[in-house]
Amino acid sequence: MEEAKRRRYDRQLRIWGEHGQARLESCKVCLLHCGPTGVETIKNLVLGGIHSFTLVDDALVTPRDLGNNFFVHESDLGKGRAAAVAAHLHELNTSVSGAFVDESVDVVVDQNPDFFAAFTVVVASRVSMKTLAKLDEACRARDVALVALDTLGLVGTVRLSRTEHRVLEAKPEETDFDLRVNKPWPALMDFARRFAPGGDIGDALTDAQRAHIPWAVTLVNVVEGLGMRDAPPSAWTADRRAAAKAAIKAAFLSRARDAPSADDAEAAATAAALGDAVLPENATEALAAARHAWKAPGAVPPSLKETLSDPKLDALETNAPSFWFLLAGLRAFLRGDGGDEASKLAALPSDAVMPLEGSIPDMTSTTEWYVELQRLYREKADADADAVLRHTRFFLRAAGASEEAVTREEARFFCRHAAHARAVRWRSVADELAWADGAGAALAAKLADPDATVAWCAARYVVARAVDVYRETRGRYPGAPLSVEKNDAHMMRDDAEDGGDVCDVEGDTQALRSIVETTLKEIGAEAERVNGGVVESMVVEAVRCAGGEPHTVAAVLGGVGAQEVIKLVTGQFEPEAHTLVYDAAKAVTAAVL
Repeated sequence: MEEAKRRRYDRQLRIWGEHGQARLESCKVCLLHCGPTGVETIKNLVLGGIHSFTLVDDALVTPRDLGNNFFVHESDLGKGRAAAVAAHLHELNTSVSGAFVDESVDVVVDQNPDFFAAFTVVVASRVSMKTLAKLDEACRARDVALVALDTLGLVGTVRLSRTEHRVLEAKPEETDFDLRVNKPWPALMDFARRFAPGGDIGDALTDAQRAHIPWAVTLVNVVEGLGMRDAPPSAWTADRRAAAKAAIKAAFLSRARDAPSADDAEAAATAAALGDAVLPENATEALAAARHAWKAPGAVPPSLKETLSDPKLDALETNAPSFWFLLAGLRAFLRGDGGDEASKLAALPSDAVMPLEGSIPDMTSTTEWYVELQRLYREKADADADAVLRHTRFFLRAAGASEEAVTREEARFFCRHAAHARAVRWRSVADELAWADGAGAALAAKLADPDATVAWCAARYVVARAVDVYRETRGRYPGAPLSVEKNDAHMMRDDAEDGGDVCDVEGDTQALRSIVETTLKEIGAEAERVNGGVVESMVVEAVRCAGGEPHTVAAVLGGVGAQEVIKLVTGQFEPEAHTLVYDAAKAVTAAVL
């Protein structure tokens, strides 16, 4: 990567690395509708360095656009909105190419679905559920990711859709190293014994050298000395844990002091004798990491167990992504089978151990000892990855695919991140529109959720869906003037500026209320919720906002939308698997479907 580009994208390179940035720079994004919500989304992606963008919008720039869209200027009034926004977006990052299509979104979706095959991601803003369902079908058929966003007054919604999205680099906020100090492989055990009494290093250590023993090595010897190697976590009673901590202290303080034995009384006496002795830094580190002595070594995470039970693993096709072949290889590795019919068993052994990830934390140590320890972990990780690869190639052969379809480097990368491997699938927009595939029941359950925030956001979603139905049937937002122009910016109530256009606020409120009542009945929720005050107030608010897109809300939605696009493109972090509702009035979010 050239130095200028590295400096430009320095902060994001630190987050998703050069391989993630390369994926982003190959990403082609299509935006439908250039209102504030969609433009804020694409703006963030342009700054991030996507390959290109294409805007689809047939609206003209109006005075109202100047009030909530920062990517149109007064000089753009009367011009095509897509052309104006494209020009100003290009100024943000000249390395990103842009284009626009001055055509109705509905027409493009209805008449030219192949248009979307050229893109990596389609971002749809302010698109009706009916049109969105058609768009989703077109995108799924062409393996294109879809991100749908909408802002309605102080409420925003974000929804993703794709047939399947595979996550490997989940990058969880909290991680813990897998050090296997309680289940060491022979090479690690041999290295640790060198530091124990009787070892070639241990018998010659000065106190200064003792203060630089890597604490992972000490934990291996402590576990061995207590006779707890390969012991399950349940065997580590409170007394055993106390004995381990006492042994850690003793190991660092003096050559003359032996580590406590497995006798609990003796361990307690030793711990008391040590008292509040001043410990070297590596001893303090060892005590802070003592949990590694009794944590389950290489335990298979529950989320991965769920992924490994995916029926797709038992019906691998020749052209299946390497992700699935590697998962099949991993499953065979965990079961210890030879990649045969036994790999189709439903359950994993209770003592299954993950392939070693291979990295170790920083430790107080001499450079020589730390590098040697690091080498041992890397070699073990490479050996485990090679074993997974052997299993993987069995499945490649069985499916009629080339064994070389998965490289050694790919297998090693997979094993480093395998604990978080997951396949995310979304309910289709058509099913959500028809309350099929459990969508209706799921929303009804959210409305009754004991968490007030979840129930509140679910009610917001119901009203938003009702607004969509109203707009689809009447051609305008509730609360907007009875005669409106095509431009979505005109679907707002402003009697003075619109020359006194009449707004039937009471009639719109009653009509929207009726749609909400019907929606609640369709999903099996209590229609009385409308009369309980909460939903009623939301209906009134929806009519009052008249389809407005406040920039403050659109900016938040744009940030969330861009974030989800980046997740989909880079394959890093977990994308939102549900319809997300944002309430700006309460500053809360919740997943409702």
